[in-house]
Amino acid sequence: MESTDPRAVCLGPSAADHRDWGAQRRVLVIETLTSVIATFELPGAAVFPESIGLDPASGDAYVGSLADGTIYRLGSSGGVDVVSPAGADSRRSVAGVKVDDAGRLWAAGGYEGTVHVYGLEPWRLLAHHDVGQRPSCVNDIAFAPDGAAYITDSFIPTLFRSDADAQRLEPFTDLGRHGVPWPDGLNFNGIVLAPDRRSLVACQTNTGRFWRIALTDGAVDEVVLDGGPLEHCDGLAAAGSDVYVAVNARHELAIVALDENARAGTVRHVIRSESFRFPTALALQADRLLVVNSQLDRMQSGAQLPFTVVAIPRPRSASGG
Repeated sequence: MESTDPRAVCLGPSAADHRDWGAQRRVLVIETLTSVIATFELPGAAVFPESIGLDPASGDAYVGSLADGTIYRLGSSGGVDVVSPAGADSRRSVAGVKVDDAGRLWAAGGYEGTVHVYGLEPWRLLAHHDVGQRPSCVNDIAFAPDGAAYITDSFIPTLFRSDADAQRLEPFTDLGRHGVPWPDGLNFNGIVLAPDRRSLVACQTNTGRFWRIALTDGAVDEVVLDGGPLEHCDGLAAAGSDVYVAVNARHELAIVALDENARAGTVRHVIRSESFRFPTALALQADRLLVVNSQLDRMQSGAQLPFTVVAIPRPRSASGG
């Protein structure tokens, strides 16, 4: 890493490097300028939030600071508070944040190469793992139907897995062995459970490609993406056959409609807002989307305060539902 701040290099290709989507589209793409219906302000002058996880039991959302590891709670009633300060449990950076069905919060440690697992009620550390390699950028988490967690690392060409008991973190599949190219920069990033519930779908930020990973044997195949590639793809959220994509350097969101086996998909909808500031993650909350304005592109030049998470109306399903 050449930068004095390694976080500044983990953004994928520059905004000037992307190709024109219009030249690649073979289907009609709906483009929408959306409005903001609520704003959550995160306290702090250098938060640089990266991800968001929703607790289905309480409706609360959780956001982590890539810059210092603080974890914030966005209450369902609209308040924001710090649930775990920077440095707690040796946590100095948080990228992906997800809450599983057992009510545990998983925090990916970004450049620290770690994963912390917490109980929410009461807040307590349940497990702490290290991927055991450097450089590392532990980025995002998805859960399988059996409760196992699958974790991406944007620098290491390995998908990691933790059993449902959260007590072990082990390599699950070697991505290079399955033909995934691994150029410099930010590679595997957002990850979600696929519609068939037998596989996962992950995006690769620097190439804009999407990949299907079988839960049975770790086999990896590229998702044929009509309207792609989606360079700068970052955090993902799934609902039915739709995958919502934060497209960070474009300051917009995209919705991809997948087929039933997640082997092909189509970019159906692009959403823009004047309030988006390098969005890196999003979460589905009832009839709205929560969008994380990370401002990671301003880590060197200075952010526009306050840091925010904005809520926008949830668009209609891209697959027509």
